[in-house]
Amino acid sequence: MSLSIVVPMYNLERYVTPLLNSLLDQSEQAFELILVDDGSTDLTSRVAEEILSHHPTLRAKLIRTANGGVSAARNTGLDAATGDYVLFLDGDDYADRGLVQRVRECTSGGATDILCWGHNLVREDRSTIVSFTSAAADTTGSEALKNIFVHKSLRVWTGSIAFRRSFLLKNGIRYTERCVNGEDQEFIYKALSRAARVITIPDVLSYYLQRTSSITGTYNVNKFDVVAAFKRVDEYFRAHPFSEVQTISHLLLSRELTENYFYNLKTCLNGTSGIGTRKLLQDIDLAYPGVNEEMQQIMRVYQGDDRQLAFQIKAFLISPDLYGRLIHLDRSWLGFKHRLKAVISRKEIKI
Repeated sequence: MSLSIVVPMYNLERYVTPLLNSLLDQSEQAFELILVDDGSTDLTSRVAEEILSHHPTLRAKLIRTANGGVSAARNTGLDAATGDYVLFLDGDDYADRGLVQRVRECTSGGATDILCWGHNLVREDRSTIVSFTSAAADTTGSEALKNIFVHKSLRVWTGSIAFRRSFLLKNGIRYTERCVNGEDQEFIYKALSRAARVITIPDVLSYYLQRTSSITGTYNVNKFDVVAAFKRVDEYFRAHPFSEVQTISHLLLSRELTENYFYNLKTCLNGTSGIGTRKLLQDIDLAYPGVNEEMQQIMRVYQGDDRQLAFQIKAFLISPDLYGRLIHLDRSWLGFKHRLKAVISRKEIKI
């Protein structure tokens, strides 16, 4: 078994060194590294070249392209890959030193379409925000989707899943280019729906860095690309039906889509000051006509048992401004807790 690790990079001169060091430190060095510089305007490529120049035995390719977005960069890397399996890591993430070895061990027979493992969401100081792990399992792709959507026992991220390359090529599974949010979920869900065998291991093998400067934490209505991405997944499911497709499609286009919609509203409002909920909704309407109305229709018929989501829906349908005030209160409370924690850590509170 051979592994190709594809890394799209855009203006990551501060972050690419930790990633490359984590790969150079792998206990198993038999892997192919494909770096795709997506038109960076900083020193990303130069930093990568300098590091790679000191490791001539490493099988590495550095591909420079015009800026086309992360999906195009991943597709470029997939086209250049030669390994039996392929893993996509972003340029600001990093890996456990046993990653390559564990992937090789778990896919040595070649009959596994997809391998999943645990991952940690981390801060820039490498402290863990939350750890996502799942019990060991050997299932079909449809069962894995059921574990994601129905049982909520499996959490998968772009950097915590490897695909048999011939499986992706056979099924024509690629990233949707120019989609800036939801493209990773779209790719993963499509692949899982076609997979005959999916192995899950509980090991934490990769680390997802949460940067404040990423699209996740900024005011950017392009985040609502996720709506079209989820619709494409549903169309794909219906074109290639599998066990439990009706249940999973319903959850995808109701609970999951609504949760993503609210999450993107929240991060947009938290990523700016002076812009209220109604202005944000107007901007979304300009970029994605009809999406807000469609989401409200979905909310009105929501019948799930998620109380927190039901509360958000109720507040939003009563008044988007009310929902915005709740977001503000939540942000203020979180800020207070962080300040209090900092004060306590400096021992400025005497009891």
